[in-house]
Amino acid sequence: MLRRLNAIILLTIAPFVMGNLCPEDFGTYTPTTEEVVPYKHGYAFLKEPNMPPDYPHLNYVNPDAPKGGTMRLPQMGNWDSFNPVPERGRVAAGLSVAGPTDNLLYDALMDYVSDENSAIYGVVAEGIAIPEDRSWIGFKIRTEARWHDGKPISVDDLVFSFHVYRCLSNPAILNPLLPFTAIEVLNEREVRYHVDPEYASNPLLPMRISTLAILPKHYWEERDITLTTVEPPLGSGPYEVGDYYVGQRLYYKRRDDYWAKDLPIYRGRYNFDVVKFDYFRDDQVQTEALKGNVIDVHVENLPRLWETAYNFRPTELGIFKKDYVPQMRPAGLWWPLFWNLEQKRFQDVRVREALWLLNDFVWLNKRNFDFYGVAKSFFHGSPFYHAKGLPDELELRYLEPIRDLVPPRVFTQAYEPPPNQGEGWDRSTLVRAQQLLKEAGWVIEDNRLVHSETKEPFHIRMVAVSPALGSSFIHYGKVLERVGISSSIKSPEISNWLSRMRTGDFDGGAIWFLPDNTPTTTIYNFFSSELVDQPYSSNWANIADPAVDYLITAIKEATEFDEYAAAIRALDRVLLWNFYFVPGMAKTKVGIAYWNKFGQPEPQPLTRIVSHTDLWWWDDARAKAVDDYMGN
Repeated sequence: MLRRLNAIILLTIAPFVMGNLCPEDFGTYTPTTEEVVPYKHGYAFLKEPNMPPDYPHLNYVNPDAPKGGTMRLPQMGNWDSFNPVPERGRVAAGLSVAGPTDNLLYDALMDYVSDENSAIYGVVAEGIAIPEDRSWIGFKIRTEARWHDGKPISVDDLVFSFHVYRCLSNPAILNPLLPFTAIEVLNEREVRYHVDPEYASNPLLPMRISTLAILPKHYWEERDITLTTVEPPLGSGPYEVGDYYVGQRLYYKRRDDYWAKDLPIYRGRYNFDVVKFDYFRDDQVQTEALKGNVIDVHVENLPRLWETAYNFRPTELGIFKKDYVPQMRPAGLWWPLFWNLEQKRFQDVRVREALWLLNDFVWLNKRNFDFYGVAKSFFHGSPFYHAKGLPDELELRYLEPIRDLVPPRVFTQAYEPPPNQGEGWDRSTLVRAQQLLKEAGWVIEDNRLVHSETKEPFHIRMVAVSPALGSSFIHYGKVLERVGISSSIKSPEISNWLSRMRTGDFDGGAIWFLPDNTPTTTIYNFFSSELVDQPYSSNWANIADPAVDYLITAIKEATEFDEYAAAIRALDRVLLWNFYFVPGMAKTKVGIAYWNKFGQPEPQPLTRIVSHTDLWWWDDARAKAVDDYMGN
């Protein structure tokens, strides 16, 4: 048995500070105990994983899926880097740092499965160990894990990756790792990540640390990992980078010698010889590219196109299809409007309620072929997190201590969308909105809504990510005019849109809120006051509410799933009755349109929105029918 190395990397990092934050010389750590904790094959959030240690493959795959063919996929915007670490640059598709299934180049210690609420199973790690006090999380590396150049994935790579992510990476990567204080090397196959005692109870930490992409030390030590690069890096995953044109397209080539292809978690997955990403300006162009057989699969987000664009001959012949993908995760909110709370006028809840009343999204959804559901929760559709009726006993346990900090309706009234919707606008709703605005100090003068003291006109600059989303605001702007509010709608280039959202250069914005089945991190990123004005946070609305912060802490500290879900429902009520967001739509149905070239497993609800890249496979007969039709 190898001698225990008793070496540890000691890191001290202040939140949200960029640069090299680690000491030049690393200290040593001598454990006071030789605690032995058994390794397990998987880990699940506040429960035991469903799959046994000897599971042959995942339940939702075809383990005998053939390999071959190409899948061509669309992406929005552009890209200019293969390096996901720096703050600068737009990272190419297929390189998600914290989503192993969406990282085609790099492996992680463990990966999620899609038919459990939130569970992970070993990839590079053959086992995970967690002591009773949760002071550390340990992993044992498989001996067969290899980089594409044949060198083994080692504990040195884990130490290097942790150092990079914890010291040199952008805030989106760094912030979730703040609870981890050190990495301890036990021997050539075992490591432990030590956890700050303040955060040790967080049940998400094992998933957070184990699903990070592992970086090759021997490759990057000769290069500056803090810089963007268009040199394809060395990987270990199912694919390697092939041909590419910066900003426009990118090919991934499947590795026949992928070391993990026969692991139970990956059997029957990653079946295409080539995965190609093409970049487009907006959804309309993606739709036309799909119809022109430039790409193969497109998740259609525009209702008009879903209903009308694909009524063409290939659909009649069965060589083109569109299906709804069953979902297991909460539907959330689909591009809801939110207000910039750094502006004093939006800090008045009466103003926000008036703006909520004036948005007739039932009418809008009728014009969208009822493609969406009408959202009644930030976690719409979740059986666990969607707050319904009045608060139950568990929810009141969290709400009573903050009763004086939340709107009274949280306790007395079940949330429902604004009344009198469906006709575009309703006179009684306009009257009620004007009353609220007047109470907040806004009055009509010369057919304009102005502040009674400052005479500032009420104008809203709405900024949208795309022309399609911007067009959906037009009717809302017309209704606002009826109470004297003027508005403008802009849909700049995506990088400009992102900059405006992050810097607060807007009055009304929109972003999708799509929580997963363990939305602790998403909730924190969107609503915590700690992230106001912080780079890479999603709290673009600048919400700084002590009641919200209290409930976020309760969510983080829950030790039982029932408590966790109740704290989220309590938060849901507080957010809804504060009208920080205009909930609007929920995408309860995910529509996917595609050329019928592929085989796919029997559809079933999964936690991932779509899984065609890693679960489908090439079907020669179907592909030939498409080629014959296209004259290829």
